[in-house]
Amino acid sequence: MSWFRIVIEFVVAFLAIWVLQRVMPIFPKFGIGNVAIVSVAVALVSYAVTEMPGGYASAYGRAVLAWIAGWAVLAIYFTTLPRTTGHPYGYLEAALVFGVIIGLTELAVAPKNARQAHGSK
Repeated sequence: MSWFRIVIEFVVAFLAIWVLQRVMPIFPKFGIGNVAIVSVAVALVSYAVTEMPGGYASAYGRAVLAWIAGWAVLAIYFTTLPRTTGHPYGYLEAALVFGVIIGLTELAVAPKNARQAHGSK
């Protein structure tokens, strides 16, 4: 189940970045290789952060942790890019929207209780 969640997070992160680059004018544009690298980082960090509570966080708690992880990874990546938008908080807004998408994904695919998280029936 853990690899499944990581793959789902990667695919959603990849598609979200790709779509947000085209839909949001303030979302920074970068190449497909960078999109893949950032998506891998988001998937791994999101999975690691949501697993730190040992499976005892609620589904909503995992979603909040994933939102923070997705936002943080993208915000850290954005700090390496030159700011090209006129709005000083444009990158922050783009990262927040992306974080919400990752949090909702985690809410959809995460184990719903501690028993599912530990693999018990």
